[in-house]
Amino acid sequence: MKNIFALLFLFPAFSYADCTLVRELNGQKHFTCGAEGAKNKVHVLDLQGGFSETAYYHGLFLRPEIEKGVLAGVQTQVQRAFAELSPKDREQILLIKKCVIDNYRASVSDEFKSGLKNLYRGLKDAGSKVGWNEFEESNYMVEFSIFTDSMQRLLDESPRKGKMKVFASCAPYFVGHALLKPFKKLAQGLRSIKMGCTGISASATSSTDGALVHGRNFDTGLLGFYETNQVIVINRQRNGITSAGLASAGLHYAGGISGINNYGLAVSLHELQTEGTQIRYEKGRSDVAPFLLHSVLMKARSLNEAISLIQTRKGFGAWTFFISDSKTDEAASIELSGNTVVVARRSKDSYLGQSNHFVGAPTSAEGYEYSLNKTLETRARLSHVHRTMKEDFGHIDAQWVINRLSGHTDELVGARSFGRTTTKVYTAATHVMIPERQEWWMSVAETYPTHRSPFIGFRLSSNPHSPVEVLGIKRAWEDPEKQAWYDSMKYYVQAYLTNEADHKTLSGFDRTLGLIQQASDQALSAGVYEFPYHFMWARIKVQRAAQAIMAGKRDEAFIDLSQGLEKLEEISSTIGPTLHSYERFQLDLWKFRAETLKPQTHKNKTQQQRARTEAQNILTGLIQKYPRQSELYDLQWSLQEEAQLYIVLDSEIRLGTVE
Repeated sequence: MKNIFALLFLFPAFSYADCTLVRELNGQKHFTCGAEGAKNKVHVLDLQGGFSETAYYHGLFLRPEIEKGVLAGVQTQVQRAFAELSPKDREQILLIKKCVIDNYRASVSDEFKSGLKNLYRGLKDAGSKVGWNEFEESNYMVEFSIFTDSMQRLLDESPRKGKMKVFASCAPYFVGHALLKPFKKLAQGLRSIKMGCTGISASATSSTDGALVHGRNFDTGLLGFYETNQVIVINRQRNGITSAGLASAGLHYAGGISGINNYGLAVSLHELQTEGTQIRYEKGRSDVAPFLLHSVLMKARSLNEAISLIQTRKGFGAWTFFISDSKTDEAASIELSGNTVVVARRSKDSYLGQSNHFVGAPTSAEGYEYSLNKTLETRARLSHVHRTMKEDFGHIDAQWVINRLSGHTDELVGARSFGRTTTKVYTAATHVMIPERQEWWMSVAETYPTHRSPFIGFRLSSNPHSPVEVLGIKRAWEDPEKQAWYDSMKYYVQAYLTNEADHKTLSGFDRTLGLIQQASDQALSAGVYEFPYHFMWARIKVQRAAQAIMAGKRDEAFIDLSQGLEKLEEISSTIGPTLHSYERFQLDLWKFRAETLKPQTHKNKTQQQRARTEAQNILTGLIQKYPRQSELYDLQWSLQEEAQLYIVLDSEIRLGTVE
């Protein structure tokens, strides 16, 4: 067995000038650390003790970062989601939310609740005005978002089953019955706080230098909040386990994103969707998934111990715990669907990839994806990393993993900016860990997309004057002949953020469209006709037209529809044969919708019917191939309707998955 502890002292000395001590209190320290060639620095908390006993100092030391970071992001997204509901629906759903979170609170460990209280106490002592209720609730919202998504699916497919699921635990709060439409709207809004992510575990056997590498992208709708306030939380415990969790300020359970410990474990958490959510366990018998994975880092000394902890504690939502053990050169994907836990895949001396769909039979039976492109993209990402790891077996290292996670290859069609690529428009961070060396590399978000930023390398240190050694920087590889294409991507990310903030007003649409146009123009200067840019521009033009019609601006709407149709036809003639069948379906779907929204005097009924027929034909084949994808049946119904205005108004703009 490899001696992980000795490795801390085997490497040559490094300068510690890259870390600055900001504050020290009772032996607990807050540093900021950076590297030459990187503008941004990372907060490092060097803490003596476990989760609960050190949480106070996280709140005390990082109050400004917590208030404007993930905490603010979750609250913003929750407020936006609930604002979409009518007052009556909002009142009803808020009652259910209160009940579900009350049940979570009754089910989780005292250690988790104590840690939250101590973190909040530190925040208050630092002068924060944040209220306890909103602070505490934010730490349960990622689980509640999975519950909400599950409920809208159950109510759609089996209303009685969905209502009974809530009634079983929420009888005192359950008023009437929760309607499908408000749950669907809420689920759409709360998807912004979910955790996507591609993962890679390349064994020592597969690597260039004989060291296991574990990497992950952290994809989240909290982009704009998470990446600007990154933190490394080091816990040096009396049980002999030292861990380093990589997250953002306010997430004291930092290992619930990514992390390593000094027993050679590396971990990352990946969110999925399931119909099998759980609301309640016996008192203290479970935990929210991010804290459960953080507990693995704090308590487990081997992969088997980690698996045992997860199997014992179970959980509420849909998750994969992706764990590597450098001592045995193993990796495992442990899937959780409510109270079902499955070791879906396990490898030794090999490689393993991870994305966002269940693979194990029991969990797959309950799992689903909210759209077909989500179904396609999670499988495309997994296929891509598995294919490339197999091809490059024996030649993988940290730089290789950085390049792969920063990649713009769609396994189904080839080079793409975003969509079914490993890197996403909402990738907030990338972590690449080498647990045997106690080493990791993390992007520091100096630009968008975040993987174009420097990756700073760190190694855990026992030096009392600096908790980490700074190893320098790495950057993802880019084709030097396509710099304008890479540069175009920042405009599309900005368009995504703009649309998240305002996708209801005409001025909001105009800002989003302007940024997408900049992305298209920049890509074209590199000779790249980028489908996501051109399609989403046309698709949002049709959405804008629907809003203009509602505002009584019919002439303006007609211009939007004409421009949108012209762009859709241009895409078909320029790259139509190279597209995936679902993309060709989307072109025909939006041609039909745009033509249908035109005034009767300007409507081309021949083109309208042709687009509808072609869309229906493609959709029939897609349903045969993906019969469990429920959104396809909604699309099938929508194509049969003559009135499309409210269908367009209710459709969700998904710049991330290009839908």
